[in-house]
Amino acid sequence: MQTLRWKYFSAWALIMVIFMATALAAETVKIGGTGGALGVMRVLGDAYKKDHPTVDVVVVAGLGSGGGRKALMGGALDLAVTSRPGKAVEKLDGANARLYGRSPFVFAVPAKNSINNLTIQEIIDIFGGKKITWPNGERLRLILRPLTDSDSEILFNIGSDMERALKAAHQREGMSMAITDEESANLIESTPGAIGSSTTCLILAEKRALKALSVKGVAPSAKSIADGAYPWFKSFYVVNKMDGSAAARSFAEFVTSARGEQLIAKLGHWLPEAAERR
Repeated sequence: MQTLRWKYFSAWALIMVIFMATALAAETVKIGGTGGALGVMRVLGDAYKKDHPTVDVVVVAGLGSGGGRKALMGGALDLAVTSRPGKAVEKLDGANARLYGRSPFVFAVPAKNSINNLTIQEIIDIFGGKKITWPNGERLRLILRPLTDSDSEILFNIGSDMERALKAAHQREGMSMAITDEESANLIESTPGAIGSSTTCLILAEKRALKALSVKGVAPSAKSIADGAYPWFKSFYVVNKMDGSAAARSFAEFVTSARGEQLIAKLGHWLPEAAERR
């Protein structure tokens, strides 16, 4: 009897040792940066954990691209996600930046808004304050981003009339301002008659109650930015430090793996590097 009890005790002790060893082996990969990528990273983190159960991918919100870079290089993050307008390249000394996809920059309205398309002139008139109501008579409420934000940089590139309209919008009193991508999405969702900028990937990954409008009859999509029919998009990068943890490097590699690319493609991205490999 004593021998049997000892066997049970030994087996239980072994289970506890294995459990404690597993718990101690668990790693956390903290990732943050541009709000347009955070929902995507949550989806990828959940998928990664299925094959790496001892690794927790923790997404840190509210940093933006610049804050994510600083936090990564300062050691507060293990990975950063950043965005650049169009085909701009991300580079950081001591870090490796991987382009994982491009997603349309969009003019977004609440999902229940009946409008589906805008012309360039209508967009300019909205920012310039000449167009102040929707076709149904509802008051139009513009959600702005800071002039130094990448969203504003894309708008400036539409043309000189758009640049003047955007600067004029920032001079008007009582305008709503969103500092981050998440805040912009929140305000557009919750403000009656709102319109503002976002990205297709954020809307899809976070299942936002938002509608991305067509421009001049062209719908924003991975296909339309790939063939040049829709000219506005953001390039998204995952960035890791060269001397970062093995877990961080592994997750960064997963983002651009075949499995990662499958998930990213479903979330409104064109994958130019994957297309070149075909």
